[in-house]
Amino acid sequence: MKDKIVKKNLPVIIVSTLVLVLGIVGLTLALTNGMSSNVVIDTANLGVEYSGNLTLPSTNLFPIEDSEIDTNTENVLTVNFTVKGVQSNPTDIPIIYDIVLSDLDVPEELKSEYLKWQLKKNGSVISTGSFSPTFDRIVDGRLTLTEIQQDLPSYNSTADSYEFKLWISESCPGSDMSQCGPEQDQSNMLNKTLSGKIETVLYTKSKQALVRKPTRDSEGMLEYLGLIANEGTPNFGSTATTDEGIYAAQDDYGTSYYFRGAVENNYVKFANKYWRIIRINGDGTIRLIYDGTSAHANGESSSDRQIGTSAFNYTYGDNTYVGYMMGIDNECTSGNCSGSTKTTSYNQAHSNTYSSTVKKVVDNWYKTNIVDAGYSDKVADVIYCNDRQIDTVSGYGNALGYGTNQTAYMPRYRLYTNKSPILTCTNQNDRFTVEDTSKGNGALTYPVGLITADEMSMGGAVYGSINSSYYLYTGSAYWTMSPYYFSSGRAYEFYVYSIGRIYNGRVNSSIGVRPVLSLKSDISVTGTGTQNDPFLVQ
Repeated sequence: MKDKIVKKNLPVIIVSTLVLVLGIVGLTLALTNGMSSNVVIDTANLGVEYSGNLTLPSTNLFPIEDSEIDTNTENVLTVNFTVKGVQSNPTDIPIIYDIVLSDLDVPEELKSEYLKWQLKKNGSVISTGSFSPTFDRIVDGRLTLTEIQQDLPSYNSTADSYEFKLWISESCPGSDMSQCGPEQDQSNMLNKTLSGKIETVLYTKSKQALVRKPTRDSEGMLEYLGLIANEGTPNFGSTATTDEGIYAAQDDYGTSYYFRGAVENNYVKFANKYWRIIRINGDGTIRLIYDGTSAHANGESSSDRQIGTSAFNYTYGDNTYVGYMMGIDNECTSGNCSGSTKTTSYNQAHSNTYSSTVKKVVDNWYKTNIVDAGYSDKVADVIYCNDRQIDTVSGYGNALGYGTNQTAYMPRYRLYTNKSPILTCTNQNDRFTVEDTSKGNGALTYPVGLITADEMSMGGAVYGSINSSYYLYTGSAYWTMSPYYFSSGRAYEFYVYSIGRIYNGRVNSSIGVRPVLSLKSDISVTGTGTQNDPFLVQ
């Protein structure tokens, strides 16, 4: 078993018996399952000898100043324990370990910067933190306390001695409470409890420093980037030619914040490329559209802002070809690519079996410039909407959505007819994702897509109207991911015309391609988001 662990480089989890139920404010603290001393746990020939004790405060926890944690024992929970290897551990391999809190059950009110912890090793502080998501994320109920793995002492060596403390930090320290504002109110923490376990996790691999990554929702990301949203909803029937700012709308994850007009604070530099923020997704991830190898000003015409040109699909003679993925193959190298094979049902036309021409271009670019270049760990798996919901409102066509049946799609109704863009995607089959099959379809190879026509409208474009001022104008035509209709034997997709208007084009037209991807919500950035000082992803 030892050889297997070394060969596969796997972590071995050792669970202590220090199971804590912590009443924070207004509840009595209790220790469950008792306290065991000198407990020895063996797992796969690797083990840890763990002993310790829990000091429970004599009263409920109340906020204290951080300087009091060593003196105000009534309001600090303290766990003292020692760690060393068991006698049967192998001596021919290095064994390292982390101290973690696991099986955490923390109510939202306690996920706060004011619920703090400290970890000492052999009398010295080695890490401190809080339960605020902006400090660190709790992943699968687990929070790592150590900043880097520690060397596990052998059985014949002196054990490592630890002290873990948990307390509520006073939000308004000092004696003059009149200086405290409503933002310092901690009453929401009353009568809440959390529970968890202290664990020692053993490894046989090399040490790696922990990078603490916060989890942010869309509002938290907006605040992190130093941005402010406007109230209300713009008039989508008019082009946005000035800096109209940031607005909110619902997407499939929650509240999304989108940029509109000639904004100048949404520049990002990532993967040695420049991007513009389309919106902050409802889950706090940041949706970007490719904008070239240098930062371009609003209104500037430049082909550098796309990765090249491509047909959306080589073939156009079936409803299936409005799809980012399709039910029949679309390969065609020359001539009139109307195709002879036709889909015979809605499900076949929308089955996402084959990649579109433009998807292959986007995927190849992503693999070369993101995956192979080592940037994919910062990209999130989120929904890219190819909204093929059939338009049953306007009465256009017979609304069957397969073969050569004349069919209009709902993006056409929203943007051509009544100027009402949305960020939600009705059918799960049209929500393109990689691994997410809860909200998405799991059909993508890579987490990348194209902008939607709805996002273009929210950004400042109007169907049929010229706009060369908003941030999405490039002076070149480029594809969106939104179907328009199938009419007169041809499939049509929305695209952005070179003069900045939303329009529709036959899918076999050669038009520009601008990849869209989303950055994870735990990224770190510097900069202010301007052309000369873009948000630089760390």
